[in-house]
Amino acid sequence: MMLAQLSLLGLGILGVAAQRGRQGQGPRACPEVHIFGARETTTPQGFGSAQTLVDLVLRRFPGATSEEIVYPAAGDDEYSRSVGAGILAVIKQTSAFAARCPRSIIIMHGYSQGAQIIDDAFCGGPDLPQLETDFPLISRTTANNTAAIILMGNPRHVAGLSFNVGNATEPGFAARPADFECPLFEERIQAYCDSPDPFCAKGDDPDTHQGYGFEYGRDALTFIVSKLVAN
Repeated sequence: MMLAQLSLLGLGILGVAAQRGRQGQGPRACPEVHIFGARETTTPQGFGSAQTLVDLVLRRFPGATSEEIVYPAAGDDEYSRSVGAGILAVIKQTSAFAARCPRSIIIMHGYSQGAQIIDDAFCGGPDLPQLETDFPLISRTTANNTAAIILMGNPRHVAGLSFNVGNATEPGFAARPADFECPLFEERIQAYCDSPDPFCAKGDDPDTHQGYGFEYGRDALTFIVSKLVAN
């Protein structure tokens, strides 16, 4: 059923998700900049560790708004189902916002499992068992309006990609194939992973996984600013 839903969404049959987390704006206001954040596994609904970069963006761009991706972020036996639900949530929420605010600039930020669902929605799969397609699933307006995609601790990490940042050379537990490409968005992605991380690499230090916002937040913000200036 999940794959059938994803296929329909890939053809543009999109539902409308309720938006959450907008700051300082009326219900129909359209900001110049809007950042979506997707949290890590088993973290309560909210931004989780994505909050650090979200806050940096909101401070850097007065009037910018933020929105959390609403999905289970479940682990263990529910992980694959959670990823599938998360992909759907990314597609629905970004499409709803882009339709309502077609001139607003979108920034995407995913942390851990949140990075995986954004990666899959924008770059496609396969990511079995929840995703068989290999094409982007987000709407055309979302694609056109997205200026920057920041992924931190992404389980889909694989070495050698042009947008990788950090010293990780080992793959994540849900790694892309070695020949993976995301041509539509590769110039807009910055993906952070360091070798001690046990989820985007094969390390044994969970603190590394939780520390990307503090370690690389300013670097990510600089990348975002450069893309908005170019935009």
